[in-house]
Amino acid sequence: MKDAVAGAAPWQDSFSRALDLEDIRAAWLAKCAHVYGQHYVENLNPWVSLAEIQQRQNMALSLAERSAAGFSLPIQILPDVRSLLDLLERPGAILSGRELQQITQVLHGQKHYASALREADDTLTEWATDLEPSLPLLRHLQQALDDEGELLDAASAELSAIRRQLRQGRGEIQRFLQGFLRNPDWQDYWQDQLIVQRNDRYVLPLKTSHKGRIKAIVHDRSASGETLFVEPLTAVDLNNQLVQDRQAERLEQEKVLRALSAAVSQQVPSMRRALKYIGRLDGVRAALELGKDYQGTLVQVDNRPAFDLQNLRHPLLCMQHPGQVVGNSLALGESNHQLVITGPNTGGKTALLKALGLNHLMAYLGMPVAAEGRPGYFRQGFAVIGDAQDIQADLSTFSAQVSRLRRVLEQADHHSLVLLDELGNGTDPREGGALAQAVAEALLSAQACTVLTSHQEIMKRYALSRATVALAGMGFDTERLAPTYRLQWGVGGASQGLTIARRVGMPETLVLRAEALYADDREDWERWEAQREGLLRAAQQAMDEAAQARMEADKSAKRLQRELDAARQDRERAAEQARNEWTQLLQNARSEVRKTIAALKSGRDTQAASAALEQLGTPFQMAEAVSVDLPAVGSKGLFLPLRQVTQIVRVDAARQRLQIQLRGKQVWIPLEQFRADSALEIPKEKGSTQYASPENHPWRLDLRGQLREDAWQALCRHVDGAMASGRQQIEVLHGKGNGVLAEMVREFANQDPRIIQWRMARPEQGGGGVSELELR
Repeated sequence: MKDAVAGAAPWQDSFSRALDLEDIRAAWLAKCAHVYGQHYVENLNPWVSLAEIQQRQNMALSLAERSAAGFSLPIQILPDVRSLLDLLERPGAILSGRELQQITQVLHGQKHYASALREADDTLTEWATDLEPSLPLLRHLQQALDDEGELLDAASAELSAIRRQLRQGRGEIQRFLQGFLRNPDWQDYWQDQLIVQRNDRYVLPLKTSHKGRIKAIVHDRSASGETLFVEPLTAVDLNNQLVQDRQAERLEQEKVLRALSAAVSQQVPSMRRALKYIGRLDGVRAALELGKDYQGTLVQVDNRPAFDLQNLRHPLLCMQHPGQVVGNSLALGESNHQLVITGPNTGGKTALLKALGLNHLMAYLGMPVAAEGRPGYFRQGFAVIGDAQDIQADLSTFSAQVSRLRRVLEQADHHSLVLLDELGNGTDPREGGALAQAVAEALLSAQACTVLTSHQEIMKRYALSRATVALAGMGFDTERLAPTYRLQWGVGGASQGLTIARRVGMPETLVLRAEALYADDREDWERWEAQREGLLRAAQQAMDEAAQARMEADKSAKRLQRELDAARQDRERAAEQARNEWTQLLQNARSEVRKTIAALKSGRDTQAASAALEQLGTPFQMAEAVSVDLPAVGSKGLFLPLRQVTQIVRVDAARQRLQIQLRGKQVWIPLEQFRADSALEIPKEKGSTQYASPENHPWRLDLRGQLREDAWQALCRHVDGAMASGRQQIEVLHGKGNGVLAEMVREFANQDPRIIQWRMARPEQGGGGVSELELR
């Protein structure tokens, strides 16, 4: 993750780091579905024009409205093809089949996004045109590549012919070598009754002790030295032809990949544009998803440097402590330009300061914010929060704070949001307080919207003595000795240090002495303010309760309105569907009536015409529906055409049909083809055969580890399914082992009339451990 957005000013990076924006960005990135959404989020800069901020917010609002109406964007993982698109811009570039398959996945993703955007009619619908991929290119890639990026026979007519010749050549040489293995005079020569491959040639495993018995070329020796892999001289020409055919296949594959890459290169500009839109859509969707974790709200940014926020919370705290974070109201920039917040340590001052700045940044990014109301539009933001001491630079805590304050004072203006934490700390209280007031006065003269926290007594007096400066304090429960995290306006929060000391057991004489010294030094200011705080506490609590009640009422009203709108839309859709159905029904009835009247006028069969008129009334007899007793889901019975025991999976009363479990599949049958009988028992499959239907695994059956009889039955079922789905070839994985299953497959292929040819698979497809069966 990047620490800073490229081209950002130093104050922008400093502001973002001080407010933990990167933590929010990290949580946002985790919600993104693919790399394009993450790229959008990583490069998003909050400091942009007001018009761009409003575009971001309007887009988020449109997606939120779509989601509420049931129209959601696809959430799918897409491969990163940006480097492939860069490569395709070079003349003559060729992508591999796997890389082209990644391009195909992205084109599929474009299609899904375009379809999703067309589901609703709003400002985002027009994006569908830019997202729509080239459908001819997508079809071409789908016809040429399988799911693993391997070229299919249909990729070109030449490739299909070459592979057909390869299959025939492999079958011919395997049959030729099988003759060697089955020759009764040579049975003792072979280590195994298997045909293997060495150096891209088909060879036989000859025992070392029988070397020289057969005229052959030795290609390899086993690790034990007991087996020689030899190529009979009579098979050399057949193997040579296979080598030539493989070379022709490689050349044709390269030709096809070159043509596909050239076709994709023509779409590179449109794909780049589509990926940019896809990234933005996914990034905004992820922001809305993240907003649910902190109960965020989409708000509109005001065009003035002033804000009015209610129920303001820190989003990271909301995610860590769901439902437990206290919300506060803050407003600044109109009648008041400064707010001084005081209160005890750990009372929530810094968290409130960070929440204010962070929610502004999130609003500028187009995210939901952990507040309600309206943030202000500030062109600059400055934050002096935390300890920035630097030993190597010889900067103490106070020196570092002063250095940062200097930069703030040089740049802050009436379009700036300034957040200062613990202003004046780190040095003598009197000097620190004087410096804090001087800084506050300078920022007030610049009309910068400033929120600062301080323990300095002078800052409380400063706030009370100026009409455009507001004073507030963080509440503290003296009974529980715990902060309330509630902001109390017009009240300077007391530090409560002596009260806490007495509660935790400090000797009373010592506490009394400290209070006397403190009173003399402060002219009894703190006692007066404590009394004032007690008088205002009740009023503040009443205001908070009223605001909470108003907020709950607003939420209830919005929820009820959404429910009413959804119910109204459902009712309108149902009424429209019913009108369409009855209109079509009436049109059909009128047509039949006209035909019947014409028949009556012509004097033809009047009895048939009368019967037709009676039949027309059937669709309108809604209360007299056919009341045929249907069997329940789970009932057992007999499928009459095959006399096979089965079980009902689903019942379709409208169409008078049932869905049953039959030979590992779920099929629909008419009601009359099923006879219920609860006494029947569904036969269980023997053995441990794991059979996958052709729809799920249409090209390969795995028989390894099965008994011969179980494997035979599984292969029979697999061929049944393949024939039913119109496949012309299947593959059977039986392993190399001792050859029992391989021999069973060959025997099955020789006996079953539906199989035209049996052959071993290519080396890259499993070689001697896989058999290929061609079907009629």
